[in-house]
Parts: sequence; structure tokens; C-alpha cells
Amino acid sequence: MDSLAGTRPSSGRFGHARALAARHPHLALLVAVVVTLVTEPAVQAGRDVTSNVEYVGAAVGLSARAAIALACLLVAWEGQRRLRLGPVLGCAALLGLGWLALHVLTGVDPDQDLDFYAEDGSSLLDGAYPRSEYPTAAVGLFALETWVGGEPPRAVHAVVMLGFELVAVAALWSLRTPWSAWLAAFVAVWPLNLFHWELRYDLAPTACLVVGLALAVRERWGAAGLALGIGAALKWSPALALITLVAWLVGRRNGRGAGSLCAGFVVSFAALTLPFLAWNASAVLAAYELQGNRGLTGESVWFPPLSVVGLASAGPNPSDGAGVGDALNVAVTLAQAALVAALVVLAARSRSLTHAVALAALAPAAFLLTNRVFSSQFLVLLVAVWGVAAALVVVSAREQLAVGLAMAGATFANALVHPYTVPDAWQLASLGMFVLAIGLTAWLVVRAARPPRETAPT
Repeated sequence: MDSLAGTRPSSGRFGHARALAARHPHLALLVAVVVTLVTEPAVQAGRDVTSNVEYVGAAVGLSARAAIALACLLVAWEGQRRLRLGPVLGCAALLGLGWLALHVLTGVDPDQDLDFYAEDGSSLLDGAYPRSEYPTAAVGLFALETWVGGEPPRAVHAVVMLGFELVAVAALWSLRTPWSAWLAAFVAVWPLNLFHWELRYDLAPTACLVVGLALAVRERWGAAGLALGIGAALKWSPALALITLVAWLVGRRNGRGAGSLCAGFVVSFAALTLPFLAWNASAVLAAYELQGNRGLTGESVWFPPLSVVGLASAGPNPSDGAGVGDALNVAVTLAQAALVAALVVLAARSRSLTHAVALAALAPAAFLLTNRVFSSQFLVLLVAVWGVAAALVVVSAREQLAVGLAMAGATFANALVHPYTVPDAWQLASLGMFVLAIGLTAWLVVRAARPPRETAPT
């Protein structure tokens, strides 16, 4: 049977068409890419209007795009044994380049964050390390992009991020489990993170994190540490995966592996950080101070329950502060730290390398989902680590499909918070996103915490 789904064969013309499509899963992925690109001008037109009716129209268009892309991915799921890495990467490249070309040709303005990146990069090129909210490797990356592409380096940035996307897809694919190919295809062509592919830099630390996890599965500890160190110098959340893996190695009394992992991390992180730290320590440390001093926002998972009891208030925008006191901010941070620590303990007690790596993938997810400042671009990393964890711990095609559906639902709800904000409904969309995202993360944690058992391909 070509399908992993184990579904009953269908009869008639529909069944024949379905079977034919399942034999050509790359064609289904290509259709998803084409539909995304064809519908983008109409969906984009609804982003900057003031009428709620027009916003709803854009949301309907976004829904149609997501539904078609999901249907195509379901066809690819039926024939996932036939998926090959080259065509999947080709579809991802076509999607990213086509998306960029459409926006340039139709005059879509870049997001303001790209201006911030360019300002930091230009400052570094002018010989002054900026007081930035981004870590050193990110500032260096912005400087390189600005040097090549001008200010702001829109096309160069998008192409560089697409390169990191392809690396992340290939690294997920390289896990070589029965489930990794389709999950990699999902990451490659699912359209609802494209805004953040193009205009944020989260794909860079995400790719480093996934590469580090893939190397850890192969017990190439030094190389895994190098990759995680680069990721942490871009955005520090990949360091949580390192801590989790070290806990597992120590729990297995593998001091040599733990030493190699830590050494690789220190070498790459120090190489990308210490020169700048020696140059201007206060400016380098500002990245951590500026982020650490931010209070709880309306987009955080903590906002809904606190607002119900009158301890938080929402602003008009998702990123606005919620007006909570210092004590609540500290309490939220402690709860967040406790949840991440629990995953580290679970990893230390695990007897399975693959399950420990899955928990290492989920540690940054737990941190980001419970952070007092949540941003929509976090879904870029979340989808990738969910894919890694699922590839390592699911035991049937139906479980794999359920993970994909949960990821699709979470990213769709997230898109309605930003960038396709519906003003009167973003809080409801945010709540829906957290329900799906936390539920999926918790389920994967429970699955990873159990002893491995044989997979059921049908």
C-alpha cells in the first residue's frame, strides 16, 4: 500500500482520482504553492483597510487559501512514502521566491522590523555596536545583509531566510523516521508563516536549532553543540535545548558526550559573542536587558485568565502592555521556569535518545508559549520543533495527521492575530491559538515521557 494512512480504498471516479493524486504527492504540494501565490494579492489587499467588512473578507480569503493548502497536504499525506527531498525543497524555494517577487512587483511595503534590522546593521557597518534588542549574531547577520542589499535589505533578507528555511526542512527530513518526510513537507509549503519567513529573522535560529537536534539524534555531540551555540547567539531560546540534552547525557552517565556538546556550544557562542562583548559590553548586554524588562502583553497566554479577574487590561494592539504589576510579572516568570525545568527533569530520566531529543525540541516551545511577551513570529520556531518532536515520538499515521491538523489550526488562529488582524476578534483568535498550541505541546511531552514502543505504519 502506497499510503501510510491505512484508509479503506474508495470506489468510483473520486477514488481513482484520489489514488492517482496520492501516487504524485509532489504535484499536490505544487498545487498548494501555486494557490498560495495566486491568492496572495487578494488576501494582501485586506491587511491595511479600516472596514471590518473588508477585514472579514480578507479572513475569508485566508481561510480558503489555508483550506486548499491543507487539502493538498492531506493528499501528500496519503502518498507520503513517495515523497522525495529534492522536490519538497523545490516547492519550498518556489513558494519563498514567488512570495517575494509578488510583493516586490505589487509594491507591498516591508514590515517595520526590517527597518530596525537595517538600522542595527548600518550602525555596525559604520563602526559602532548598536544598543540593540537583538543578540550579537543577529546584529552581525543584519550588517551582512545591509552591506549586500542596502537599507533596508528586503530582497537579500528574504532570500537569506529562505536559505535557512531549506536547511530546517532538510534537517527535519534527515531524521529518517516513518513520519519525518511529510512533516518536513508541511513545514516547507504551509502558507501561514510566510509573512514571518520574509520579514522576520526567526528562520535563522530555527534552522540552527533543528540542525542541532538532528545531529543529536546521531550522537554527533560536538557538532550539535556548535549548531545550538550559533542558534543561541541569534536568539537565545535554542540554549534550552542544550540544557535538556546535557541533562539527558548526565543522567545516562555520558560525561564525554556532555562535554563535547557543551564544548561545541561554547566555541560557537563565544566566537559570535565575545568579540562584540569586549568591544562594547553594555550595548551587547542591552539585548538581554531590554527583553528581560518587558512586562506581560495582551498577546501572552497569561493575559486571558488575568483579565477575567481584573488584573490585566488589553490595549488596541496585541503587543500592547497589559498593565500588570511587577509581582505578577515575576510570578509568571517563575511559572515559566518551573515548566521548562520539568521538561529538563523528564529528559534526564528518559532512557531513550530520540525521546530525550524530542523533549529538547519542546523545551524552547514551552518557554515561548508561556513567555510574558508573546510574538506571532514564534510560530516559525514552534512549527519546526513540533515537527521534530512528532517525527520522533508519534506511533501511527493518524497521530502524525493529528499533529499536522493541530499545527495548521494554531498557525491559522495566529495569523488572525498578526499579520491579518481582525480588530474585534484578535483576542479570541489568540485564545484559540494557545489552546491548540499548548494542547499539542503537552500531548507531545506526554508521548515523549513514555517509553518508546513500536510504530504502527498503518
